[in-house]
Amino acid sequence: MRQRVPDALMAASAEELTRVELTVLDSSLPGGVPGDLAGHVFAIGPAGSVDGGPPSADGAPILNGNGMIYRLDFNAGGPVRLTSRLARTPCYHADAASRPGTRFEALGFRNAGLLRFSPHLGLRNHLNTALVPMHAPRAPARLLVTGDAGRPYELDPATLELVTPVGRNSTWYPAVPVDHPFPVTLATAHPCFDAARGELFTVNHGRSLLPLFTASLPRLDELGAVPRSWDRLASVAASMLEQQLLRPRADRLDLFAKRALELLPARLRPGPPPGPGDLLARQAARLGGVPLREAGGDFVVLLRWDGHNEPERHELALPGGAPVRVEQSVHQVGLTRRWIVLADTAFRLGLESVALQSSPESPGVERLLRALLTTPQEPSTTFYLVRRDALRPGGGPAVVKRVVVPLETLHFLVDYEDAGDRITVHAAHNCATDHAEWLRSFDRHAADRAPAPPRLRGLSPSGQADVHRIGRYTLDAAAERVVDQAVFSDAARALGVGLYAYRETGASWMPPDRLENVYWRGVGLWDELSTEFTDRLYAAHPHRALPMAALRRMRAEGGHPDSLFRFNHRSMRIEDRYEFPRRAVGCWLSSLQFVPRRGGSGADTDGYVVALVSTAHRAEVWVFDATNLARGPLCKLGHPAFRPGLTLHTAWLNAVAPWRGGYKVPAPEDYAEFVAEAPAEQVRALFEEEVYPRLA
Repeated sequence: MRQRVPDALMAASAEELTRVELTVLDSSLPGGVPGDLAGHVFAIGPAGSVDGGPPSADGAPILNGNGMIYRLDFNAGGPVRLTSRLARTPCYHADAASRPGTRFEALGFRNAGLLRFSPHLGLRNHLNTALVPMHAPRAPARLLVTGDAGRPYELDPATLELVTPVGRNSTWYPAVPVDHPFPVTLATAHPCFDAARGELFTVNHGRSLLPLFTASLPRLDELGAVPRSWDRLASVAASMLEQQLLRPRADRLDLFAKRALELLPARLRPGPPPGPGDLLARQAARLGGVPLREAGGDFVVLLRWDGHNEPERHELALPGGAPVRVEQSVHQVGLTRRWIVLADTAFRLGLESVALQSSPESPGVERLLRALLTTPQEPSTTFYLVRRDALRPGGGPAVVKRVVVPLETLHFLVDYEDAGDRITVHAAHNCATDHAEWLRSFDRHAADRAPAPPRLRGLSPSGQADVHRIGRYTLDAAAERVVDQAVFSDAARALGVGLYAYRETGASWMPPDRLENVYWRGVGLWDELSTEFTDRLYAAHPHRALPMAALRRMRAEGGHPDSLFRFNHRSMRIEDRYEFPRRAVGCWLSSLQFVPRRGGSGADTDGYVVALVSTAHRAEVWVFDATNLARGPLCKLGHPAFRPGLTLHTAWLNAVAPWRGGYKVPAPEDYAEFVAEAPAEQVRALFEEEVYPRLA
């Protein structure tokens, strides 16, 4: 029996809820909810655009959506209440005010693959990925909401309203040197905070070829109107590329893309940004006189923030002086006692993310663009290590150490204790899986070449093409090499590894010196999500552990359901597991959060795992005993209005209090210069009439 992906996963609602009491749907406990489960669990996920929820009419990926923040209030056995709010950034208000049919529709945004972009206003910051607590001694906890494409924001934990961005616009280098009020800003979805020192570390980065394609977005819109015969020809060319007959090597993609742009008709070819010298000079002035080496060049900047002043900027360079270059993204940052750990993570925010727009009139063109620009995720992971004591007060350059680990990585954790130059990294290896992909209208099922299910269009990620692994590595920063490693995989289940939860802090709000027990989502083998394109993209994966023939046989036999498992990172084995029942419509396990038991021992298994689960009928909140997952959920909670769709990362606070952070960036000051320099005359009116009044 092949399990079907639940429809509830595709039904995110943008309705905001206030202290809605959840119903106990099922429970093995006399009181319904554990009496020692308390505090506040936060989750986040995309909830569609200003035009409506997923699935989008134009097939845009689900990840291209406004962030919806959810807070579950647990009251030691009492009613569990739910509150949710949209992350209303300034660009959210600009997007809503420039929808089709409005006075400012000429300035409007449109979907561009994983991103949403306006030629006149810039890039949407959706803030839909993760939440980062900032605990400080004797002060209420603060909370950040983050994404990979845009500045992080601080929110009020009590109201869930956004309060301020972290850093002014002028603090962040734009990845594209053009005058947009909303710059193309690439960041990390997982900054890290050190409670002992009261400092947050985040990242701002850019890659040299990105400006070329961002400049081409307005012109690529015109490709939607190509003659039907051209579109059919584009589809044939795409088919050849997908079969690996013409695909360029990944390391030659930049050169290939530049040559391809040169061959475009003049009316479609992107020109340089107007006045690039002036733009760079203005950018340097905004950034304290520190210019990039070239317009839109490679850069990685580490930002250190004390929560009260403007963040410090530390430009990262290799020992020879060349800037660090990120090929994919910096999705996560790790922190040890002496080191900051960055990784070039397997989630591409590059050419394919920017240039691929949904073209309902010309699916062949969109298919060709994907075939031309999409390459596999890098099959290894490069870690960059920065000594904390090498960061000068006030900012400045810093030299990195570089260590390469085999196998690609999206998420990783680190031991806080580093024994000097020895750093222990725990990596989730999402082998042969493309989290930057999504199901398109022209995708075909891997086995029978049937069209991908329309109800799942936009869902990401597409099915995995190999077994995932969990790795533990000891990195010697001084020698820049791996000195010890252990890797786990479960090929019998074609186990995938997804989101995670663990006891993140102790009584002092500091992370554990040594990680031991981590709770992982075991990603099921979902046949519906297997596509011809993904299988071909990863057919030659250099670290394949499960033959494609065996994987396809497992899919044909029905695949495997999701699971929740506790992995011991010392013994490198699964020690406890709950496998979801195999049914015609499967259960999709999503956001996981470990909650310590009130009055407990402080052990890393003494508590509960709270998870969001999409079932055949609805979205539900399941609560597991962290010491006995195999027992199954202790209780299940729900409400008819709770329709989160696909959710991502989580956070837990033991208490919430109104925001009293002190640091705040006023929007009119933050955007004044950028708005004044915008090329479209209507931009100023849009901000004065529709944006600033809603941020007062």
